[in-house]
Amino acid sequence: MRRIEHMPLPEIARAVRNPKEHDLPAIRRSIEAFGCTLAGELDERTGRLVAGHGRLHVLEEMADDGKSPPEGVRVGDDGVWLVPILRGWTSRSDADAEAYLVAANLLTERGGWDHGMLADMLTDIGAADEALLAAAGYTSDDLADLDELAPRDPEQAPPNPVTGPGPAERVERRPCGASSSPASRRPSRSNSWSG
Repeated sequence: MRRIEHMPLPEIARAVRNPKEHDLPAIRRSIEAFGCTLAGELDERTGRLVAGHGRLHVLEEMADDGKSPPEGVRVGDDGVWLVPILRGWTSRSDADAEAYLVAANLLTERGGWDHGMLADMLTDIGAADEALLAAAGYTSDDLADLDELAPRDPEQAPPNPVTGPGPAERVERRPCGASSSPASRRPSRSNSWSG
C-alpha cells in the first residue's frame, strides 16, 4: 500500500547510481517558495531512493545552513528534519529500480508543452509576483523565448483538450521543487524538452 511517511533526512539511502543532474539553486528557490510536498520515493526492496535525489540534497543543505524547515518538513524531538517520502513501491530487481529512476526523470521531459498556454500562464504568474516566476524556474527572458515559439496563427494553435486527465496529471511531477537546469527548461522548437 502506498503511503507518505516522514523519515529522518540523514537516514534516507540514495540510489547507488543516479545519472540525473540537478539545478540545485532552482530547486532550493522552489522549495523555499512552495514548501516540500514530497521529498522523494523509496524502493522497499532496496531501501534506497528512486526519485528525489536533488530535493534531498537541497534539504540537507538547508538543514546544514541552519535554515528553518520548509513547510511539509517536520522536526523530530532530536532536531533532525523528517521529510515526506512516498513508501510502498517495490522493485522486482536492480534493473527494475534503475529503469524506474530513469523513467521518473525522462518521461515527463518527453511530453512537451503547449508553448502559447505556457507563455500565458507564466506571464500571469510574473505579473502577479516576479518571485513566483523565478520559483517556477523561469525568467522574463524565458518568456520572450516562449513567445517566439507560440503559434501566431490561430489555425496553428493546438486544439483545446476536451477530455482526458486534468492539468495535474499532464504536468511534470516536480514536487518539492524538483527542477532542471535553465537551458533544459526552455522548450525546444520541436515541442519537446531539450537537455
